[in-house]
Amino acid sequence: LEEAVRYRPEVDPESLQVWSGFRPASPDGLPFIGPHTRGVWLNTGHGMMGVSLAPASGRLLADQILGRTPSVDPTPFAPARLGRLK
Repeated sequence: LEEAVRYRPEVDPESLQVWSGFRPASPDGLPFIGPHTRGVWLNTGHGMMGVSLAPASGRLLADQILGRTPSVDPTPFAPARLGRLK
């Protein structure tokens, strides 16, 4: 807040709001998209790109669930790629 006021003296520090949250990311930086265990599918781990990648990752997951040929190779995003998820 001190830095904000230093650069922009007109800023009232009392009016500023601070927010933080979790953006789950996988250890290798690629999302988990695909089957995990019987009947469980994952589409997570996008980090800060979740909203941007939502249409494409949703389509990839839907293609896999419905048995369609995906337009993107799902192998790099397979949850099993890192071994057993904990």
